[in-house]
Amino acid sequence: MFLQFLTTALESAAVLKHKNVLLALGRYNPRFQFGVARFAGQHHWHLNAEMAHYGRLPRGWKGDGIITALDAHKDLVHFVRAAGVPTVDLSLSREDVPLPRVVGDHYLIGRVGAEHFLERGFRHFAWFSTIDDATASLRLRGFNETLAQAGFSAESWIFQPRPRSRRDEWTLKCEFLQRRLESIPKPAAVFAYNDADAANVLDAADNARLAVPEEIALLGVDNNEMICESVRVPLSSVNHDMERIGSEGAALLDRLMQGAPAPKHRKILPPKGITTRQSTEVLAVNHEPTRRALQVLHAYYQRRNSTGEAAVASGLSRRQLERAFRKHLGRSVSDYLAALRLARAKELLIRTSLPVADVAAQTGFNTHQYFNNVFRQAVGRTPRRFRLQHQAA
Repeated sequence: MFLQFLTTALESAAVLKHKNVLLALGRYNPRFQFGVARFAGQHHWHLNAEMAHYGRLPRGWKGDGIITALDAHKDLVHFVRAAGVPTVDLSLSREDVPLPRVVGDHYLIGRVGAEHFLERGFRHFAWFSTIDDATASLRLRGFNETLAQAGFSAESWIFQPRPRSRRDEWTLKCEFLQRRLESIPKPAAVFAYNDADAANVLDAADNARLAVPEEIALLGVDNNEMICESVRVPLSSVNHDMERIGSEGAALLDRLMQGAPAPKHRKILPPKGITTRQSTEVLAVNHEPTRRALQVLHAYYQRRNSTGEAAVASGLSRRQLERAFRKHLGRSVSDYLAALRLARAKELLIRTSLPVADVAAQTGFNTHQYFNNVFRQAVGRTPRRFRLQHQAA
């Protein structure tokens, strides 16, 4: 009887035992921590996040699992390998280290950035980053390939501080950016690796006395409100869904700590659209009739006769407006309107729970079936599948 009681008590204690998990992020981001912490609270973990506060590895730590974001620092890689516990990586910086991974779709982030600028009529583009790794390469490739499909290309501005330079890194970076901002044809659209890099571009634009967004439009990544909304010109930003990445990474670690086998492939999560602020709120067209037409299309894209209304507002005939669009935007009026409607439809699919038929109606598509066909041809999957892949489980 006593042995049975002891066995039951031990089993109960094992069930109630809190998993001791370490958060060891090489590049700390509070949104990763929010996502991990939410899962930890729901599943009664003990989450050790002291590295986020003190910036140093907890030497001697013992526990059940690690959530990391590896970077170039060898100490972190060595620590994770030596710990000998299940580990999930939330980054792509060290793909040479074989770990289960949950990461963002960085190629799609680049595509979303390019589409945002193309929708606003830009013809001159640049990419800026202070980081040159796998993540940055994927974002740049998505950006470049999307621009190429529309007949454009982008300058690539990658700033890497000179080793042992006697000059201040901040000064070098500002001068580097100012030279390039002054030389690029205006108006220009600059897509930055993250919001911090976008803020650097904004500083350089101020130094060069260039107006944002009228001469230089800026788009960052991460939608870090502490950066985007605390600068002179609030920054538009791609919503890299870091909280979901943290939460899904924690869910994967939980399964690994219970003995599940590691997945063969990384899990890739898409961004959740763009939060638009003042830094990209501009239509980059110098031709006034075309600009007036664009304003009407953006305001009334869902109307059946929006192209006719745009022609009336421009003061041009439809044939003249068509020629103006091809000259100043590199595409036809109908192609521009279709891209605009698709962009709005994507936003509604991601941000709302509206039925797909209502999304079609609200974005100017005549029927649900026509919307499905156009969306699948343009995006490669149905609106329903797109929504399932983009919204959190």
